[in-house]
Amino acid sequence: VFRFFALVNGDHVKTFRGGSSAVTYHCVYETTIQCTSGVIFPVMPCVYSPFNDVVLPDNTMAFISVKVSIPAAVPWDPILLEGISVIAVPGDPKLDNYEHTNTNYSNSVPDFPYPMVVSLGLATAPVRSLSDRTLKPFDALSTDYVHD
Repeated sequence: VFRFFALVNGDHVKTFRGGSSAVTYHCVYETTIQCTSGVIFPVMPCVYSPFNDVVLPDNTMAFISVKVSIPAAVPWDPILLEGISVIAVPGDPKLDNYEHTNTNYSNSVPDFPYPMVVSLGLATAPVRSLSDRTLKPFDALSTDYVHD
């Protein structure tokens, strides 16, 4: 999934992998995803981080590419996102005009309200035509991603 997120409640956490002494550090945030239907789901992005890294300030806008893990208990449990790449929007998130203008950029955050989803899978049914004759939906099967 690729999209802009407003990140809050950042925490720098240490994880021990597989019962060994190997340690990995991540920055974990809270945010939401809104679907085209208007439904809002809680989301928890987790991004690999060096041991001495600092979390981004609350309300930082960031363009993030992530792997997604959707728990069966959604919307009570947050959707888990494993960050691949994070690009924070420059500027001070405490300013009222942070998302629209700052000292270096005009219109810092483009109008990109819904996520782009990329998935590898198999088409399991023929393409259908909708009444508008431009959209052609199809059924697809994609494997699960396991988040540990």
